[in-house]
Amino acid sequence: MRIMAAMLAIILGAACCAHADDYDSLIAEAEAKYTAKEYGEALELCRRAFEIGAPSFGDYYNAACIAALADEPDAAFTYLYKGLEAGMVGASWEQAMEGDSDLATLKSDARWEELRTAMRKALVDIEASFPEARAEGRIFDLPTPQLAGTVSVEEALQYRRSVRSYADTTLSLAEVSQLLWSAYGITYPVENGPAFLRGGLRTAPAAGALYPLEVYLVARKVTDLPVGVYWYNSETHKLVAVAEEDRWSALSEAGLSQPHFATAAAAIVYSAVFERNTSKYGQRGRERYVCMDLGHSAENVYLQAYALKIGTCAIGAFGDLALKRVIGMTREEEPLYIMPVGKME
Repeated sequence: MRIMAAMLAIILGAACCAHADDYDSLIAEAEAKYTAKEYGEALELCRRAFEIGAPSFGDYYNAACIAALADEPDAAFTYLYKGLEAGMVGASWEQAMEGDSDLATLKSDARWEELRTAMRKALVDIEASFPEARAEGRIFDLPTPQLAGTVSVEEALQYRRSVRSYADTTLSLAEVSQLLWSAYGITYPVENGPAFLRGGLRTAPAAGALYPLEVYLVARKVTDLPVGVYWYNSETHKLVAVAEEDRWSALSEAGLSQPHFATAAAAIVYSAVFERNTSKYGQRGRERYVCMDLGHSAENVYLQAYALKIGTCAIGAFGDLALKRVIGMTREEEPLYIMPVGKME
């Protein structure tokens, strides 16, 4: 039940925190039984939980692992298919399944290859459903970012930490503006420059100044900004509405219901258009340069957040396609990071 062990080891404990207490209790007990290698009892607890809750793809995956270990392959495949229907799609999931020893007994079953084929078809169908162009609604002006603060760079470096719980209060539009500017704001406008600059040089360096990242804001509690999903137009320092509706619960589910989402006021979401880099640097652009660019930008957010007495934490564990759908990303984008933000407690 090591779901993408390097990335998703948290899921049994965290993925269900948004469900009712009875559901949580049953899943927690199932985890304990799994750890004790009492797989039959663990599977029965999962079944009981699923009768009263709304399982995520991660919950179904875990139940499939338990069922396989309990020598109930029919139940295991049933749960894997339910996970597929719930969003367990993508190369990372297929790799996780292949490397998960809990599912070893299923791999000689003819249904294993049928499941993999179904996953690949679902991936093709889902990817084709994403739009070629981003939805663009109302435009919201952001306050001009401040260039002088009261916290030194040295202090921010010393005390910056990943924060996973926040004061359940609002952020101001000025604070959001400052965070977004620190992530990818224009610092050196270039008029009539090459198209790839898209307005000029930014707060974060980028290989070849190709700027492959796209930045979004999911607003939950931000003054003077309706709840919804917004694309940050770094060239104009404005927010463009992608969806003026509450998608916070869907964001949390895509993010495996990790505890950060319970109190965060908003979240910054990163994606990348890898072709901007690979067109010049080939595979090295994908494997190295985009990730380096993301790290530069995310660290800016960490430091700026500390200076504003705001907490954040970079999240890399999420359902890629689920997050892409929630945000309304274009077909060419790939999601990279979620950074929930909220006032320090």
